[in-house]
Amino acid sequence: MSDILLAKPKLPPDWIDVSVGEPYVVREALFETFDVKGWQIPEVEHGWEYPPSNGYAPLVDALQYKHQAPVVVTNGAKQALAATFYAIKKMGLNTMGMKLPYWALIPPLATMYGLQPVTHSLESILPDEPSYFDSYLCLAPNNPDGHCPSPEELKRVNTFLKSKNIPLIHDAVYYTYSYLPRSVPLTTIGDVQIYSLSKMLGLSSLRVGYAVCPNPEFYNLIKGYVEATTVGVSLPSQMFAFDLLNQMRGYPTKVEKFENISFEALQKSKKIIKQVDPEILQVSTILEELPGMFGWFHTGPKFNPEKAKINFISGALFGMPGMVRMNLAFGENRMQEIVNRLNSCKE
Repeated sequence: MSDILLAKPKLPPDWIDVSVGEPYVVREALFETFDVKGWQIPEVEHGWEYPPSNGYAPLVDALQYKHQAPVVVTNGAKQALAATFYAIKKMGLNTMGMKLPYWALIPPLATMYGLQPVTHSLESILPDEPSYFDSYLCLAPNNPDGHCPSPEELKRVNTFLKSKNIPLIHDAVYYTYSYLPRSVPLTTIGDVQIYSLSKMLGLSSLRVGYAVCPNPEFYNLIKGYVEATTVGVSLPSQMFAFDLLNQMRGYPTKVEKFENISFEALQKSKKIIKQVDPEILQVSTILEELPGMFGWFHTGPKFNPEKAKINFISGALFGMPGMVRMNLAFGENRMQEIVNRLNSCKE
């Protein structure tokens, strides 16, 4: 199984990689719904010069209008997280609470910026008395297990942490209707919300994320971090993102079509993976009720990824040995092939 955190592993051609969070079905839904093929960079003034540190102005304006808060465009969600950790440390804070299981990259990234990650295993978003951390990171929906607090709990926690003067960071990369049922209201919470166009649109190589910053101190520190580390984000990538978001503006039914196709494809994959023998993977009976694009499973005694030629990522990297994380964002035929390969481990 893969223990690589940051990149796709190089595998033999007959292997299937389910370790990396590549949202294949979201990208397929995007291409089915919107005109993105054959796009060329428009001829615009200053198109090949250093970009502004907070982002391409038309894209920033569109995102700020959508979220009703200041926005900084980043090189993917990882840079937004790094910039946020930098900001937390610059504010004189030292510890960051988060729930188990956590995304595998969080502890090393937090440590890199001088923060001590502190985990808890409560099902709720955080303990009632957060006496042992001075900032809090909430992944909702969570990677890897899909746990997502209710809107009421998110609001309660937001109010509670604000009363304690503890910053709340919401990692919102899966906080869209491609991964959540449409009955869930999407709201602005916390001091920073981090989004990823890779996950939102299925375009991982675009490398465009953004941080929504209701807290002006975070906004200034995050913008300064981006300026100091990358001098902004690729303008062609931002122009492409703006052009695509512009197609979405004013067409709610088209956006809903795209999101619904993505959501239903993931639901279908979650039904298919339930065909796996429990001696191989122990799949929850309520998997379709869990948001996100990952399966988070206990391994059974017959689990043999080498025999199946499928690359998983170990749950130990997420703080819980004995589990595996599995990308479920594959098309129906590929998903059925994965199930067949896994079930062949019993033969």
